Amino acid sequence: MAILTISRQFGGGARAIALQVAQDLGYEYIDRSTMFKDISSEGPRWGTYAKDFDEHYPNVWERNDWSFKAFVALIQSLIYNYAQRDRVVIAGTGATFLLKGVPHVLRVRIESTMEDRINRVQGDQVINESTARWIIEKVDADMARSMYVIYGKEWDDPKEFDGVFNSSTQTQDAIAEEIKKGLAAKEALRTKEALDALNLRAVAAKVKAAILTDPSFTVSYLDVVPKEKGMPRYGLIVRGFVHETDDAQSIKEKVRSIAGDLPLEFDIQYQMLPRFGHFDFR
Repeated sequence: MAILTISRQFGGGARAIALQVAQDLGYEYIDRSTMFKDISSEGPRWGTYAKDFDEHYPNVWERNDWSFKAFVALIQSLIYNYAQRDRVVIAGTGATFLLKGVPHVLRVRIESTMEDRINRVQGDQVINESTARWIIEKVDADMARSMYVIYGKEWDDPKEFDGVFNSSTQTQDAIAEEIKKGLAAKEALRTKEALDALNLRAVAAKVKAAILTDPSFTVSYLDVVPKEKGMPRYGLIVRGFVHETDDAQSIKEKVRSIAGDLPLEFDIQYQMLPRFGHFDFR
């Protein structure tokens, strides 16, 4: 089945719409809490990092820290894993940007007026209007910066979505029906070629996460991407800079163990000193 990603404003009513679509179609609903719970299974360090990331926007030093890059790689690998399950609604966490170019993914955004958002936030918590507005503006600013840092995209750019809906001018049922129609149209694009391309991107993300979260490697740059339009017969390209002479060969061996029979091309260079210093995952 087609996949749905939803970009949402805090208090915009998107969660109720996403849950309705998921229930009507028998889809699995996945949001930040699901991902952060799953990422905790990778180790206590990542669970702590997920909690910190959820509570504050990373500063410039944190964004350049390799732990942050590894955390993002883990999140992205999880998103691809969810997408491979089929019949999923993925809310937030940048899935809209990460899955761009996958033909059978419907990418939508839910917006609402500030007045309605304040009312929703106040309805969930006993707070006054000014506090609700402050929370909304802070969450919006943090999410906008995070999406720009990670994906280089403006999180509210309508050109990034297949559809933008306003829960203040449209009913929940009307939006849900439009989304379901969109998913039905996207289902026709769920071809073997589309699935092969998605699976290849998922392997690339898995490889990247595995290398970046391995404390035995000292790297300052790593990229793993499909070589040619996501077609498996062309395989993956692995590029990076390492700072231990033995790491290049060890990384190649680990990549091969994950990628299996996929063709692989490596461009891993040795540099004497890491740009941002050594990191310690322990």
